[in-house]
Amino acid sequence: MSLDLTDRQIYGFATEEHLRFADVDANGHINNGAFLQLLENARVSYLRAIVRPGLPRFRVVVGRLEIDFRRQMFFPGRATACARLLEVHDRKCVVGHGLFDGDGNCTAVLKATMVSLNEQTHRSTPFDPAVRAALERFAASKDGLET
Repeated sequence: MSLDLTDRQIYGFATEEHLRFADVDANGHINNGAFLQLLENARVSYLRAIVRPGLPRFRVVVGRLEIDFRRQMFFPGRATACARLLEVHDRKCVVGHGLFDGDGNCTAVLKATMVSLNEQTHRSTPFDPAVRAALERFAASKDGLET
């Protein structure tokens, strides 16, 4: 399933963010690093929201970030940071993100590859079958959330 990450309608999960003066760079707009922080907050919050009691414990770490900046944002302002699962594989999953300004314009899209981590060896490990099945349901859903 190929989804348009610029389409706000594909995301069932979002965080509302305040743009901070501290995020302004020498060019007078919100720094690209702040975009990553806003999207990270959405990703972490999303993953915490979809993990259900009864699933085996699992840990993921960032393996790759691929971001496309689409338009500037300025202080003061608000942004909406969205996240949803796109793909699930044996040892990794891909979370898609969209960042939208206060007017609803897409300012950035991001794909984050999250690698399943064995906490003892600090190496990648296959997802537990129950975890993988749950993640696949989220990825296959209309908005990234189980219905």
